[in-house]
Amino acid sequence: MLLVRGRKRCPAGYVEIPIPGNKRLRVRVHSARLLDQGPAPLATASVVKDAGGDPDVTDGLEIVARVKRLGSTGDIEIRGGEGVGVVTRPGLQVPVGEPAINPVPREMIREAVREVLPEAGVEVEISVPEGRRIAAKTFNQRLGIVGGISIIGTTGIVEPMSIEALKATIRCEIDVAWEEIRHSRSPLFLAPGRIGEDALKRLFGDIRVVQMSNFAGVALEYAREKGVSGIVLGGHPGKLAKILMGHLDTHSARSPQAAGFVAGFLGLDREFNTVEEIIQALGGNPGRKQAFSGLASAVAGEVKEGFGFDAVEVCLFDMKKELIGRGRCTG
Repeated sequence: MLLVRGRKRCPAGYVEIPIPGNKRLRVRVHSARLLDQGPAPLATASVVKDAGGDPDVTDGLEIVARVKRLGSTGDIEIRGGEGVGVVTRPGLQVPVGEPAINPVPREMIREAVREVLPEAGVEVEISVPEGRRIAAKTFNQRLGIVGGISIIGTTGIVEPMSIEALKATIRCEIDVAWEEIRHSRSPLFLAPGRIGEDALKRLFGDIRVVQMSNFAGVALEYAREKGVSGIVLGGHPGKLAKILMGHLDTHSARSPQAAGFVAGFLGLDREFNTVEEIIQALGGNPGRKQAFSGLASAVAGEVKEGFGFDAVEVCLFDMKKELIGRGRCTG
């Protein structure tokens, strides 16, 4: 509106913008001012991200739009400014070299601009002053997005769905990994967390490992949909044994403790508080590696049968990231 009306400043208030689903949303304007009234008028406006009840590291960030009229070209050019990351690896929704502003937010920007400037050429630069700092707390570096945060979303409205956001991040990382391995015979490496990731890299070298958190089912199902044929799972048996127990969400609040199951599988007739206690109790027992390799093979068989991969390998590690069992299922 500043570019249309030519005012120096716009009073604090709200604007109404179109969002997907033929809906409209009122957004509070944090700041807005006209920078240049010359032949190529330039204005800037910002909002403050409100994540609602979601524990989002981007909550409270100022997001700035710098808008410039380009004359009679008729195009809308969307650029990334300071604090918006750049995509450096294939497999995401945005091509390599482009700012990490996803398709839906781009379309929302275009629709909002066209409501005010139906025909004019416009350059829109999105920046996030604190984006580079906050990006260090996100998965962006793992996804190959450098220099800032991503502008993402599918509805234009923040909903308190942190679990769904984490699942979406796992799928994005699988997308990136798939682009790297799809033309080779390399498997997809998955681990519940840092212990499994570090241990797999120690065992296999410089590889990409997707952290699937507690969502083994989500990761495995998505990998199958992508066309992945070979899987390597690495992690502590306290987590991965739950897959054999039939629990593809391994969070402690949504699945039982695995100590009793693992003890029974290994033929141990005493009670243990944790699976790590079982590992320590077996200590230097010469049969320990054979026993946990049997467990690893059983988990591999369960995954292969359940998801239809050509080959599944499971590597089990203790809390010190030492290999204690390894099994494979093929054919």
